[in-house]
Amino acid sequence: MDLNQDQQDFYSQARDRCRTEVEQMNKAILVEWQRLNDEIKRVQELIQTLETRKQTVAQIFASSSEMLGLEPDLDVSPAIKDGGEDTAEELGVGEIDL
Repeated sequence: MDLNQDQQDFYSQARDRCRTEVEQMNKAILVEWQRLNDEIKRVQELIQTLETRKQTVAQIFASSSEMLGLEPDLDVSPAIKDGGEDTAEELGVGEIDL
């Protein structure tokens, strides 16, 4: 089927608009992806800081318990275990579908 000039112009403009929209969407996706990666790094650093502080407090607890002649019965295992989906649910963390 041969297209007249108006039809060719119409489809050419449609192609250009689609190309521009896809390029804009790709840029937006990359910006959001980078923002998500930055947030993940921030949360990982926060978790590491909290775990380190928790170990320090646990040492104080153990020393205090020893001074009182009590067993140090504080659980200081990591709050999040590898593959610990149950723990994630307990913490109110759900899956993120990307």
